[in-house]
Amino acid sequence: MNVLSIGNSFSQNAHLLLPRMVKADGDSDFMLCNLFIPGCSLEEHWKNMKSEEEKYQYQVYLPGETKMTTTDEIALYEPLEDEEWDFVTIQQASGLSGISESWSPYAEELTAFIRMCAPKAKVLIHETWAYDESTKHPDFAKYSSSTGTMFDCISEAVAVAEINTDIDGVIPSGLAFQIARQTSFKKSLTAEDGFHASVFGSYLAGACFYEKITGRSILDNRYVIEDYPKEYTNLLALCAHTAVERYGK
Repeated sequence: MNVLSIGNSFSQNAHLLLPRMVKADGDSDFMLCNLFIPGCSLEEHWKNMKSEEEKYQYQVYLPGETKMTTTDEIALYEPLEDEEWDFVTIQQASGLSGISESWSPYAEELTAFIRMCAPKAKVLIHETWAYDESTKHPDFAKYSSSTGTMFDCISEAVAVAEINTDIDGVIPSGLAFQIARQTSFKKSLTAEDGFHASVFGSYLAGACFYEKITGRSILDNRYVIEDYPKEYTNLLALCAHTAVERYGK
């Protein structure tokens, strides 16, 4: 199975533990890749699509590997045309993810381009997560510096994009974060900056990816977050599974 994300650091976070989850199932034929520009928005991806400029770092987890390799100065179209993809994901820059007007027409045109270059691939929107209220990220003010408000805006923007864009589904990482925040889990889901994912947030997002791309339940997966009690993994797995089930498509 080959999976490509056209993303930024939030897709990088989501990919961090995913190869370990897949490896725990014994899958040896799984390649995970990320076209990476820090903070890249859909509009910027769209501009790069048009210009064919070699602006991306290509981050690759080869089959059976849990360490990432990188190649610099890659154009967006190159991996799309060079590999046969089973899934391609798109996402908005985190600070714009709850601003519905920022998605269009870029998500629609990127999806059409993906379908032209990789006609066999399913295209998914990765719903990113709301910031923690400890963050000093300047974009948080767009959402009244409220985690709940930001999540509601992201949910609405993704729902609109889902209607307007020819996609095959949504990876609900944002919903999984919000569910986990309402449980007894006391560890931070974000890093010290309050917006990138911690190891626990990376597990949540990776687990959502896992369920959507494999069709298997993360509850049956044997991977356990290293150096932490198994109960942490079990609770986060339940949160991710609940989010995917609740989202449906």
